[in-house]
Amino acid sequence: MRVGVLSDTHGKLRKAAKAIRLMGDIELLLHAGDYYKDAIALGKSCGIKVKAVAGNCDLDGLGPVEELLEVGNYRLYLTHGHLFGVKRSLTELCRRAEELNAQIVIYGHTHRFHQEQKKGILFLNPGSITLPRIPGRYSFSVLDFEQSGSGYKVESRSI
Repeated sequence: MRVGVLSDTHGKLRKAAKAIRLMGDIELLLHAGDYYKDAIALGKSCGIKVKAVAGNCDLDGLGPVEELLEVGNYRLYLTHGHLFGVKRSLTELCRRAEELNAQIVIYGHTHRFHQEQKKGILFLNPGSITLPRIPGRYSFSVLDFEQSGSGYKVESRSI
């Protein structure tokens, strides 16, 4: 199963739609917040199932602030990250992941790509597809889960 991962689209969908095309044949799109409505619009326009969370810029109150999903044989935790101080460190987010027994954490908020294993948990921030902190580094990720459910591969790209 291929899962596309985006974050921080901030109402700018052109590059996000291009990223989805570049992801190939994905079965699910995860959007780690800022703007929840973008995720819903992208899912409808591309005909893809979407799971999304609200971020600090989602002032309309739409969307959950966290989602816990079963993908393959993995517990995946999706959040924007602003409630956990991810711009300072992953400590609070790691605590929450441990509470939930998550093996993969997808988050956003920093507008920077980041991938790290910590305490046996994969932390993945795809960066921002529209407003990257590093100029020109419009990024997204794909998680490719093996059919047996026993492993996964992370692909991250910039456009």
